Amino acid sequence: MKGSIPFLNFSLRKVLAQEPDSLKRARIKIVFTTLALLILKIVILVPLVFHDLKDHQLYRLLFVFILYIGLTKYLLYKPSRLTLISHAIILTGVLGVWSTLFVFGQRLNLLTIQFVFMVIFVGYYLIDRGFAVIYSSLSIVAVMLYLVMRNRVEWHLDISSQELPSPGFEAIVLMNFATMVLIHYLFYQAFKENVEEKEALNKQLEAIVAETRALADSRSVFLSTMSHELRTPLNAVIGMTNLVKDTASEEQLENLDILEFSAVSLLTLVNDILDYNKSENDKIELELIPVNLAALLHKVCYGLQQRAAEKGFGLVLSIDEQLKEQWVITDPTRLTQIIYNLAGNAIKFTEYGQVTVNAAITNIHSDQLSVEFTITDTGIGIPADRQQAIFDPFVQASADTTRHYGGTGLGLAIVKRLLGLFNTTVQLKSEAGKGSAFSFSVDFELYKGDAKPVPAHPALEISLKGLQILIAEDNPINALLLVKLLSKWHVNTDVAKNGQEAVDKFANGVFDAILMDLHMPIMDGYQATEVIREFTDREKAGVPIIALTASVSHNIYDKIKDAGMNDYLSKPFQSAALYQKLEVLNTAKIGKITSEGIQLDTTSDSMPA
Repeated sequence: MKGSIPFLNFSLRKVLAQEPDSLKRARIKIVFTTLALLILKIVILVPLVFHDLKDHQLYRLLFVFILYIGLTKYLLYKPSRLTLISHAIILTGVLGVWSTLFVFGQRLNLLTIQFVFMVIFVGYYLIDRGFAVIYSSLSIVAVMLYLVMRNRVEWHLDISSQELPSPGFEAIVLMNFATMVLIHYLFYQAFKENVEEKEALNKQLEAIVAETRALADSRSVFLSTMSHELRTPLNAVIGMTNLVKDTASEEQLENLDILEFSAVSLLTLVNDILDYNKSENDKIELELIPVNLAALLHKVCYGLQQRAAEKGFGLVLSIDEQLKEQWVITDPTRLTQIIYNLAGNAIKFTEYGQVTVNAAITNIHSDQLSVEFTITDTGIGIPADRQQAIFDPFVQASADTTRHYGGTGLGLAIVKRLLGLFNTTVQLKSEAGKGSAFSFSVDFELYKGDAKPVPAHPALEISLKGLQILIAEDNPINALLLVKLLSKWHVNTDVAKNGQEAVDKFANGVFDAILMDLHMPIMDGYQATEVIREFTDREKAGVPIIALTASVSHNIYDKIKDAGMNDYLSKPFQSAALYQKLEVLNTAKIGKITSEGIQLDTTSDSMPA
């Protein structure tokens, strides 16, 4: 109830106005109607049969009359006690049945049967079903007990068996039927209103869910767009920095290292936010690719050694000897991201000592391999009361951690979510001031096919002279970066500023591959690829097309594949990744490679977040 009701209230409407629930309003109406009709029965009955009533019947009627008047007033004053009032009414009915059969009338007549039905109906409509079963059973037991105790010829339901004279008997029978009809009508009306109310609420809920989904989708679109807009200039900053470092003086190299570190830090920040958004919306799916874990770990640690060296300590990689020859089926991008985040955190929060990355086989079978990864450091450590909280998004070990060390607090949250995709969890052992050890175990399926050894640090010394590459890129800075980068490898290039120009230049020239940006004016990369794949010249139609994109949409891989592209690189990309993809063209006899000569490969994507 919304508020208190004055003691002298006699308005049912005021009571109903303060009750928001339709079923409770219906119960109040049923109780009030039942009490009102019971009182009305007594008022009508007493004048009709007053001279024929026995004293004990009159006293019983007067007692019931006063009780019902009191219950009615109590209902209008304390509707919150509805259940108690309902119990009183039903219990009175049960006692009435028993007293009629065994004390006063000692006859089973129509009125008694009607009271049994009303006890059953009202009990189930107004109170808990457990009590309703008890009261109904008590009423039915009274009737059955009466039948057992009496001969069958001594009971019947005709007029002659009634204890009340006419027309009182007929009036009570009629009003009892009216009571049953009204109770059913009120409850059905309330039930209908409740269903309509729930349907209206369901429609509101559906609208809210649709709006929420639309907001979530718009947020994803916004983040994807922002990612593209941020990663595109970062591609130029990081790429140009690497190009300039080749010819820079020692003093300039120091400045360029700072510039590169800042750009990579910004890229890591962007990737953390975007990856957390994707994991939050369950849009990350693991790929299954043959991977050499030893080579993958070398690659990750090689990228982090510089950061450790700048702080004056070493990054130690320890790999189980048995693991070096094993190839497994897993998602190298996500596994790299997990180790990169954990090892990167260890370096960030360590000032002296060392950081160790260890991989050891814990179990091996004919088709499965279990590996435990452990990243330990001698850094600041984590207090015991914060060791669970640090895996929550935007949470770090202490309030001044962000101020001293930077970061978003998303790295460990992303690790936790990604490990969930591998059906495992991260374990933490740490002591404040003495360092930390993060460990996790992953079960890998062993790769049974032929695998070529992968060098930990691929060389970039082989010339790609003779390759003809068409660059489709609308951003002039990124186009210039690609031209300069490819010219280092003696690759001939031509640049198209949009998809339509790329189609026209390709149709009129001879190219061994196309580096295709996805978002361009007039015709985007998807449309341009589809047009090229429809060329009647099958050799031209099968040209290898490598997508270049700053987008991190969760379905980008599928969209690229559906459009007919062979491979892709995410901006900002590492020059080694692009070199490896183009080297495939160079070794496959320039000018004769078809689309089957290059396979989709995501293992050499951009730097992990």
